[in-house]
Amino acid sequence: MFRKFCMVWFALIVIASLSAGGSGESSSAADKSVTLKFNCVKPSTDVQYEWYGRYFKEVEAATGGVIQTQLYPAEALGKAVDVLEQASQGESVIAHVDVGHLANYIPDFSMLMVPYLMQSPNEVLVLWNSDIAKDLCTQLEGKGLHYMLMGYEGTRSMITKVPVKTRADVNRLKLRCAVAPLWNFLVRVLGGNPTNIAMSETYQALSQGVADGAEGIFASMYTNKWYEVLKYVTKTEHMIGYTSIVMSSKIHSGLSADVRAALSKVSENYMDEFVRLADEVEQQYVEELKKGGVTFAEIDKTEFIEAAKKAPEAFPEWTPGLYDKLLAAMAAARGK
Repeated sequence: MFRKFCMVWFALIVIASLSAGGSGESSSAADKSVTLKFNCVKPSTDVQYEWYGRYFKEVEAATGGVIQTQLYPAEALGKAVDVLEQASQGESVIAHVDVGHLANYIPDFSMLMVPYLMQSPNEVLVLWNSDIAKDLCTQLEGKGLHYMLMGYEGTRSMITKVPVKTRADVNRLKLRCAVAPLWNFLVRVLGGNPTNIAMSETYQALSQGVADGAEGIFASMYTNKWYEVLKYVTKTEHMIGYTSIVMSSKIHSGLSADVRAALSKVSENYMDEFVRLADEVEQQYVEELKKGGVTFAEIDKTEFIEAAKKAPEAFPEWTPGLYDKLLAAMAAARGK
């Protein structure tokens, strides 16, 4: 009887093992699907909203449907910083934020967005693949956040109610920026007075005179209709603008190795794709803004670049010497 019992028990173990499909870690077939809600800061009228739609469709296809997504335009799920916090707590959301918000979790993150750090859109991938950025992303995992994608959006300049010829002209202006120390510093580099306003509230603030100007990519200036209130663009080109797509590290780590690898591959491919797409439409937005009555002006960037060099003084919380290493890595990558 005991021998018969052992044989039956052994057979059950074999069946269970076969049903499990081996280790299960690399098999996406064992994954349960997860639906993630993407809180996009762009309105549905923005061409980049459609780009994110393409990206997430490719994510769904590459992961065999394990990852499903729903897109919400114009911060419909809440302010970007609030959705980021939800992601850090393990909720099924994807936050669309700038690196300045990530600095609330890892202070060194803000150095990745210092004005004039990058000099061309192609350097987004150089930054992404740098040892410093990789280490920061690893640290972010410990805060409950997984960095999915660094997406180029366009080169950022300044749009104001009055013409700007020098940095001194900006001194009397209140410039809209996001709620983060990095963005306040950026506005001071431009010479203005930072005024913290959520993106979804910016048009009203500009219309009511709460702010005298803003900075951003040409697409944002047009699709958010800032040009209806602000008529002067100064091409400070102070930042190679990119955005961050971030999800819960708890949800990410719960996916199989195959699914995580597929997500990573699609994301890295789309970093190149965003550069191509943004370059294609940038001049189109320039023409549309001109039709809307906007005047464009070139400017000597020297005094802005000099002001940006004071970044380490403005952020004493940074790891000492790390920003200099980042500057050296970027310079080496561009062959200087």
